Formats: sequence, structure tokens, C-alpha cells
Amino acid sequence: MKTPSETFYPLKVALGCVGYASYFASKIVFVALVFPAFLILLPFRRARQRFIQVVTHRYLGFFSRCWLPFIGSYQIAEISGLQQALAARPAVLVANHRSLMDALLVLGLLPRSGALIKSRDTRKVMNGLLARYFDLVSIDRGSLESVSATLEKSRRLLAGGKNLLVFPEGTRARSGRLQHFNLIAFDLALAARVPVVPVILHTPWPFMAKLPGSIFPRHRNDYRIRFLDPEIPGRDDDAAALCDRVHRRMARELKQLDAGTIWEIKSPQP
Repeated sequence: MKTPSETFYPLKVALGCVGYASYFASKIVFVALVFPAFLILLPFRRARQRFIQVVTHRYLGFFSRCWLPFIGSYQIAEISGLQQALAARPAVLVANHRSLMDALLVLGLLPRSGALIKSRDTRKVMNGLLARYFDLVSIDRGSLESVSATLEKSRRLLAGGKNLLVFPEGTRARSGRLQHFNLIAFDLALAARVPVVPVILHTPWPFMAKLPGSIFPRHRNDYRIRFLDPEIPGRDDDAAALCDRVHRRMARELKQLDAGTIWEIKSPQP
């Protein structure tokens, strides 16, 4: 006899296809609608950036918190600590990274926020345009010139009162174990003297992850998004010490959420 998840799996696949197709279609519609206004505002740099920022934030928020939950891709079970994260701006937000949805969800919740992305991701047309005219900051870790330019743009962004979202693991995790953090986020927080806000994104089942079956998961996924208390850099802190404190806090939070889920099973034993 088939289980309920097996019975409804073809429907889940169909709805998943609708979700992925609508994502690509929405990007085309987004560009088509925004481009005329962008041309009108071209001579007005601040107004142009503000317009793109507001429209992009609302687009990401609608798509990630309204449309995809509506068609059953996942449900939003929890959003906590958002108000204190908003009050902490400007801040460096560091988030764990398991899904391709992570950045969309966080940036759709926080206005006036940019994100650090890999330079190769700017080859995608929309990302390339946003990196040039918005607050996506690209980085090529293999190029000293790129790293220097990234640090300078990030400092300007924070000095302008905006947040910067960083995924310090650098890539999506394949297990429940929180990966090693790169220090760049913590160097930036210390240089700008801004707090670090740890962000936890969690689903009980892999979704758009680097794991088989996560493109069309068989089980319902409930997203939990937690903005933890800001970590204030101390006067004697260095990047390594600040990184270690944040990493330990996030690892504890994830361990609690992973208990009894597939992520706990997939976590390697110490």
C-alpha cells in the first residue's frame, strides 16, 4: 500500500515545477516592469537605487513568503527576532546556508540590505545588473584586486546605514554540521564597528540543497527563520574571536532544530 507521501508525490512534483517555472517567469516580468522606470531614473542615481531597492525587496518578499507557500513548496512556520534585527541596522548578517532559497528569504524580510555573492554568480543577467546598480557585492576570492574592491564597497554600504548579508560557509552544506566560517564578515564588522546578527534558516527536510531529492522533496517543509540577538564586537576582539562566538551560538541553535530530523541523521559524528 502506498503511503500518503507516495500517493501525493506526483502532485508535489507538478506544483514544484510550477514554482520553478514561475520563478524564472517572474524574473522576466520583473525586468520588463522595472526597466522603463529604471531608464527614467537613470540620471538620478540615488532615486534609481532607492527605487530598485524597494521594488526588489517587495518582489523577493512576495515570491518567497506568499507565492511559494501558496502553491505548497513550503510553509513559513516561524519568523522570530526580526524586529531586533531591523533595529540593529547597519549590521553584518551571517546566515547558515543549506538552500538556494536562503538569500531570497532573508533579503525579502530586511529592507535596505545588500548581500555578498560569488563573482561567478554575476554571470546571470539579473544578478549582474543588481551587482552593478544595486547592493549585491561580488567577490572573487582568488583575486586580491577583487577582494580589495569588495571590502571597499562593503564598507561604503555599511557606512550608508545598510545591512550586509554574508553566508560565511561559502557554499551550501551537505550535512547538519555547520561548516567552517570565512573571516571576511567579521573583519568587516570590526572595521565598521557594527554588530553581527546571526541568522538561522531551517527546514526539517533538504530543499533546493546539495542533496539528492531536495529539488522535489517528498515531505512537507516548514521554514523557520530566526534572527538571534546581535553579537556586539568587543574593544579587544579580533575577527577570529568574534567568528568563534557567533559560530558556536549558531551551531547550538541548529543542533536543537535538527534534533529528530534528517539533518541530525546526516550530521557526521565528532
